[in-house]
Parts: sequence; C-alpha cells; structure tokens
Amino acid sequence: MLLMTFVMGGPGMALQQATGLLGAHLYDFLTRLYPTFGGGRNYIQTPAIVQRWFGATRPSTAARGYGTAYRPATQNPNQGTSSGIGRGISSLWGSRGTGRRLGGD
Repeated sequence: MLLMTFVMGGPGMALQQATGLLGAHLYDFLTRLYPTFGGGRNYIQTPAIVQRWFGATRPSTAARGYGTAYRPATQNPNQGTSSGIGRGISSLWGSRGTGRRLGGD
C-alpha cells in the first residue's frame, strides 16, 4: 500500500502515509500492548471528558482462561419494541423459551 502511494502520489505522500502508520502503531503499543503484556503503565491517558462522552467507564471485554467474554450493551427497559419487517418473527421465537447465554458468570 505504501509502495502504491509512492508510485501514484510521490515521495511526499508516501512519507505522510508512513508517518501516520508509524504513529498509529506507536499509539497502539503504548496504550494497549505494553501495559497489557509488558507490565508497564499506560503513558498516553485518554482525557476524562472523552471517556464521559463515549461511556468508557467499564471494559466491554474480559479475558478468561477459555477465551474472551464480551459484555452486551445495556438496553433501556422503557424503550418500545422495534417495528418493521422483523415484528412477526418475535412471535415465532416467543414460544421457544428464554435461552441461555454462553460464557456467563
């Protein structure tokens, strides 16, 4: 991809793309890989206002011995049911029971 940018856009565009690629990999290493696997600290903290905006109060994944567990998105119980083409399908599955969630505690 970088070679194609060099051929089609010139060395200036390739240098710009390479700088972005290096920056993205460095950010990923410093915020996720090094703290998780290297035992170091996170050197680039996310600002608190950004965490509040996007609701990053708790992790959505949890590493387990048998794999990764994903936390489902919380739903508002006061919210109405959806309408549209899938409305008739819920009656078909309504008699099947509640089901069981895999990987739960």
